[in-house]
Amino acid sequence: MPNTITGINDHLLSYLHRSIEKAKEIRIIVAFLMESGAKLIADDLTAAAARGVPIKILTGTYLSVTEPSAIYYLKSRLGAAAEIRFYNDPIRSFHPKAYIFEHEDDGEVYIGSSNLSKAALTDGVEWNYCLTRSLAPEDFAAFVRTFDELFVHHSYVVDEETLKRYAVSWRKPRLTRGEAPSTLEPAERPQPFGAQIEALYYLEQARAEGLTKGLVVAATGVGKTYLAAFDSVKFKRVLFVAHREEI
Repeated sequence: MPNTITGINDHLLSYLHRSIEKAKEIRIIVAFLMESGAKLIADDLTAAAARGVPIKILTGTYLSVTEPSAIYYLKSRLGAAAEIRFYNDPIRSFHPKAYIFEHEDDGEVYIGSSNLSKAALTDGVEWNYCLTRSLAPEDFAAFVRTFDELFVHHSYVVDEETLKRYAVSWRKPRLTRGEAPSTLEPAERPQPFGAQIEALYYLEQARAEGLTKGLVVAATGVGKTYLAAFDSVKFKRVLFVAHREEI
């Protein structure tokens, strides 16, 4: 396996798939966390969580680039198996991109320019380097040690209230080049995105608490019809009431 990943003939995502599959511990530190990127590795992380693999994710809130829907999505898929935190140091900026995996007999750090987004993991020109514990044990240990220091002493847990406050204050930033919005491609099977994910998360939480009634209020364009369909998938029978025959 090559150590250099340039985004020309290869992309970071395929390496992450393999590394997550054999990981015994996972640490992810990225300045920005996007819904498009979270969806690409969610299945792998869910499988890792089912194996009992500890998962720690540290991200930032600078310029509101990190999408609340990305965190809602990961929390809905991973639950308590993943600990997600926001960086919190007013003195120092935060712009790292590294994916750290500890395996049974080795370890890997992918470090470079890729945030957790579809563009950065699949089709952008992103330069990353893979450093292994077996070949550079001191460097590997330094990355792990620094991650743990930031995670424990320079961040705070993204709990329900924290995420809700961030989502309420969040405003979609102007798109930067290479970062496509979270929209549905025509050929894709419909999947929830954006505010739909947030609503589905809270509906599921309400049911887990024993509630049997709920109301979702959303603006025009959010996709309430799709949202209702996504929420109804697991039910055998559904009564759908609309204000007109064609919606």
